[in-house]
Order: sequence, then C-alpha cells, then structure tokens
Amino acid sequence: MIDWLEGWSYNLVLLEEYPLSDVQAAVRTVASAVREHSDSANRWLAAAPLTGVEFARGVRLVQNDHVWFLTSLEQFTWFLRVVEGEDQGGHRQALGQYGRILAEALRRHRRDERWLEGKAGPRRPGTAPRSGKP
Repeated sequence: MIDWLEGWSYNLVLLEEYPLSDVQAAVRTVASAVREHSDSANRWLAAAPLTGVEFARGVRLVQNDHVWFLTSLEQFTWFLRVVEGEDQGGHRQALGQYGRILAEALRRHRRDERWLEGKAGPRRPGTAPRSGKP
C-alpha cells in the first residue's frame, strides 16, 4: 500500500486526470488501511515483551507514530476537502505532495516495526511478509 500511495500521490502532483470519485476512494482506502494497521499493531505492541531499553524506545516510537498518523490522516482528508471544494490542479498537487510525505513516513514506520518484530521473536498474526509491504 505504501508503494501504491507514493506512486498515486506522485501522479497527482504530475496532474494525472483521476476522476474525483477515484481520488475520494483512494484517500478513504489509505485512511482505512492506516487506521486498521494502527489498531492491530497497537494490540501487538501492548502484548510485546519489553526487554531492553532499546526495544522499549522502539515500541514508544512506533506507538507515537500511530497517534501522529491519526493527525496526518486528518490533514490528508483536509486536503481532499479542499479538492472537493475547488477541483483544480494546484489543490490536487497539494494533496499529492501530502500523500508523498505520508508515504515516506509510513515507509520509515514499517522499517521500525520490522526491527521490533525481529527483536520480539515470532511474527505477529496478520502482518505482511518482510517484502517491504505493510
């Protein structure tokens, strides 16, 4: 999903002519996926064995990311509302730029989570293989 978000956002910046309904569906899909991920990951993190200072710091960082991502999703949907209010190129580019920033943050976040998963032992149910996908 992260690679898809990055590519889709880049195309918005380049003014790819997506129908507004597709733009709305894409933002809803990303928001839903991030919320579902945060909920699932937070349950795993709450049960993860906190062994070592470095691991505990990593858990706190990832948990803080989940809170920050909720704020990011609010901003992402705000940019969508701007596009819905006046669907023009500059507004779509702003939405796309924010999507690119969000994708970059999500990619770094998943890298941190994979590190935690490797330190915690067996993989948690419902996580993607280590191919870089969420």
